[in-house]
Amino acid sequence: MRSHRFKSISRSLFMLCALLWFARAVLAQSGSLALTHVTIIDPGVGKPQQDMTILVRGHDIAAVGRAKQVTIPTSAKVIDSTAKFVIPGLWDMHSHFRDAGRDLKMDIANGVLGTRNMGGVAKEVFPLRDAIAQGQQLGPKIVACGPIIDGPNSWSNPQFTISVSSADEARAAVVSLKQHGTDCIKVYDGLSRDSYFAILDEAKKLDLPVVGHLPNAISVREASDAGQRSLEHGIALAGGSTMEGDYIKRRLDQSAFQEALRTKNFALIPAKIARDNTMMLDTFNQERADATYRLLAKNNTFITPTLVTERSLTFIDDLDARPDPRKQYVSAEELQWWKPENGMLTKYRTPEYIAMRKREYAKMLEEVHRAQTLGVHLLAGTDITIPYTYPGFSLHDELKLFVEAGLTPMQALETATTNPSLFLGLSKTWGRVERGYTANLVLLNADPLADISNVSKIDSVVVSGQRLDRAQLDQLLNDAKIP
Repeated sequence: MRSHRFKSISRSLFMLCALLWFARAVLAQSGSLALTHVTIIDPGVGKPQQDMTILVRGHDIAAVGRAKQVTIPTSAKVIDSTAKFVIPGLWDMHSHFRDAGRDLKMDIANGVLGTRNMGGVAKEVFPLRDAIAQGQQLGPKIVACGPIIDGPNSWSNPQFTISVSSADEARAAVVSLKQHGTDCIKVYDGLSRDSYFAILDEAKKLDLPVVGHLPNAISVREASDAGQRSLEHGIALAGGSTMEGDYIKRRLDQSAFQEALRTKNFALIPAKIARDNTMMLDTFNQERADATYRLLAKNNTFITPTLVTERSLTFIDDLDARPDPRKQYVSAEELQWWKPENGMLTKYRTPEYIAMRKREYAKMLEEVHRAQTLGVHLLAGTDITIPYTYPGFSLHDELKLFVEAGLTPMQALETATTNPSLFLGLSKTWGRVERGYTANLVLLNADPLADISNVSKIDSVVVSGQRLDRAQLDQLLNDAKIP
């Protein structure tokens, strides 16, 4: 898999951020910001609130109510928001940096005001997170795992992967990450059972959430019962298989990978994955799956399906052939890697693998809705760096896919607003349009409940009390383009 690339923030971004943050300071000193005659779409309320006034003072929402209920200071900047709609700032709950300087601009311009970075170099990701938190840098709030913890011979990028071979090494890795300031512990595919359960135990002692992949050696129910807070990618289909134990044994069998390395016949790998996952799908049992979803809901285990990534890897041939103006934000080198004939995740595909992926993706869409109806909390995430994913933009795509799967637009918005704040323990300060909450808002020109794609029709955003109008957002996008 291609390594994630992290580049330094450009001089132009630094200068723009300095100007924007200076403007914010002036605004905080001179008065307040008021959005009047606006319709609030707050998933925490569950229904539209029409003809409302939102008063922002400093970083926070000072008042929300009807016009007569809110006193607007004479010094306030008043924005008539008639026929506009405001939602809480969006979260991308599974992201990586392709190019941090450009990624953050695209996030802000698309109303993504919070990101959970699910793997990166600690000395690069953590300082950027802290600079934004301290008001030294414009950007979305970042929650960061830093390095991934995996077993020996991990295929993840060694620059941000800690490989462990025993329970003792696993515990030491958790302690080290805590000392370096991690917000979460990300587990990966190759962990042994002893190492995995040692990580969960040590992280619990240190009050660190464990998130990430479902390791090959662990069942869905085991992970949930052990306390893994979120499962990434897909929708726990293995938990519905009546042969889950056999499926786990097959995943642990590395003989096909070894043979592929020996013979250089790398098509053996997708062929094996196709066989294993077809067996899982053939033995899928809805009653068993429903019991798994109820267990996840009971244990408060969240799922981040990253449907936009699953779609990209399933229909990459179609996406490659389709014109997309967002490609202007991707380097020529990266676009070459995205082509199906070049990418390590796609170039060796077999017909059986392609057919299996399409079947698996269709089943995933069905089960996303079913899991949600049975109480599982879903999180919107994109897994940026996968081909045909774009910072900020792809979060909008993810919300559309949730609606395609059967969620209502309001439920889709929950996955990027109230659910992330609940997951992160920020439900008293983030994810709502309510008095006392941090003023992170997205003002839309059309109703997202009428059509979820309207989340892309952004008039302006408010980042911790600082309003960026359409011209400023366009400038961010222009700066993010590849020269």
